[in-house]
Amino acid sequence: TPAIGINANYNANKIYGGKNEKSNFTSFVFKINDEIIVDFELEDSIKDDAYETIQYLKKEGLEVIICSGDNDNVVKNIANQLNINSYKSNMTPIQKSQFIEELKQNNKKVLFVGDGVNDAIALSKADISMSLASGSDISIDVSDVVILNNKLDGLKQSFYISNRTYKFIKQNLFISLVYNIITIPIAIAGYVIPFVAAISMSLSSLIVVLNSMRIKKENKD
Repeated sequence: TPAIGINANYNANKIYGGKNEKSNFTSFVFKINDEIIVDFELEDSIKDDAYETIQYLKKEGLEVIICSGDNDNVVKNIANQLNINSYKSNMTPIQKSQFIEELKQNNKKVLFVGDGVNDAIALSKADISMSLASGSDISIDVSDVVILNNKLDGLKQSFYISNRTYKFIKQNLFISLVYNIITIPIAIAGYVIPFVAAISMSLSSLIVVLNSMRIKKENKD
């Protein structure tokens, strides 16, 4: 006789007669021929660096939302522990992807972080998708960024590095713009010989390169 494992989060009333629909854990049922053989509940442990990472993202002005297939009590408990105000529970993979589409239609830039098979569709819909190296193969395949050390601190580091990189790009553009504003009129006026112009051009490129190398140094610090 085929045995079927059922995630009871979506159908607590039907399977338990409503007894476990308010459980604070993720409920699972093992049935054979519609007879419940065993039921059990699991609780996910929150990563040590989760709270610090969430607070960093909020400090950077990002809106953090939990999208989960777990029941409302489970998700609410996690949201409270991480000080997250917005959360959605009992979501199917399709509902997650639809929610992301709604955010994008409202001109929101969406970063989705997930590592399960049920996150794959949502990851593919997000503007930027991130997964942990320990996640499912399909989640890793559709993700733009993979956190190799499996720590949420990698998410924080990604934002830090990207913000610093963007800052240095603007600095380099400013350096190039100032150089051209000053030197091009002088060269047109004939006050700069070709040899000096070539040296000064190389010097400006060297300044840009050295400024860019500060990104690597500051990341080590």
